[in-house]
Amino acid sequence: MAISASIVDIRGKAYEPVLEELLFENKTISDNLVSFESDVKNESIFTENTNAVTLQAFASGAPTSQGTITLNDTSVTPTKVMYYQEFDPNTLRPSRFKRSMKPGAWEMMSTEFERVVLAAYGKEISTDAETKWWSGITAATKTAIAALTPGTGQGSVGAAEQTWAAAQTATQFDGVVAKMIYNNGALGTRVKVLGTTIDAGDVAAEYAKVYAAIPAVVLAQSEKPYLYAPYSHKQFINIFNVSATYRDLFSVDIKADKYFYNGVEIKFVPVPENCIIAALPSNLIWCTDLVADINRMEINKIANNREDMFVKHIFTIAAHVARQANNVLYLG
Repeated sequence: MAISASIVDIRGKAYEPVLEELLFENKTISDNLVSFESDVKNESIFTENTNAVTLQAFASGAPTSQGTITLNDTSVTPTKVMYYQEFDPNTLRPSRFKRSMKPGAWEMMSTEFERVVLAAYGKEISTDAETKWWSGITAATKTAIAALTPGTGQGSVGAAEQTWAAAQTATQFDGVVAKMIYNNGALGTRVKVLGTTIDAGDVAAEYAKVYAAIPAVVLAQSEKPYLYAPYSHKQFINIFNVSATYRDLFSVDIKADKYFYNGVEIKFVPVPENCIIAALPSNLIWCTDLVADINRMEINKIANNREDMFVKHIFTIAAHVARQANNVLYLG
């Protein structure tokens, strides 16, 4: 397809910056907010170990074996996906980008267009991939969750979880939220917390529910858990703190962009609205062949005898949630 552009023939001076669309940064990757398993072309085996030990009296004779050692393997195969867009650089000839085209009728590619516009296109891809990694869900998983019987107990799917799954547009792979609800052909064993619509008025009360549901052993680890929350919660927390008499629930350092609830750091990522996840970073694993693939872009002519071009991204991606019973999913 051609480039969609509303252009003005350049007769004077062009304002130098090309104003890109404002985007959330992909902090999941850039800030290492989760674990990464790379060099995965086909599958990766994740093994979880659960042990039960039994203290018993000493015996001089043959001892009796007591306790259990349990191993559970999960095979994760990243999905190979692609972003692909065709464009005709000839569309740019009357535009500001002609300034950076080489002289000659054969020359149509603008170095400014490559440097600024296509780079911004790459950022869109990185942002979209991050959103899908957190909040994507396949058609098959949507169907499987819809078939479950909702209930309030931990051993059932929540009505809000079903509602969320039904409302999503199907994607190429399951993200973290979907994996926590339905994982490897069965209901996830996540700690389920019934949610509601969160705003500045109830943000503290709802975070208290999540904090209370975190298994005590998780808070006692040397590796500290994060509270993963949608971007809007940053504003809700700031508004709450302005009117709060005591500000020891949410500790905020706006200059350093650090947010905590009762000492647990909050990381703002593209999870759904009214969703909070509490987990150790090592429990949320981004599986891919190479993390850098998301930022790799190929630009070339569609064919040798054509002047129109394409831009293509190819990478593999999967979300794996380990130690499910130690992770909290709040969804309203």
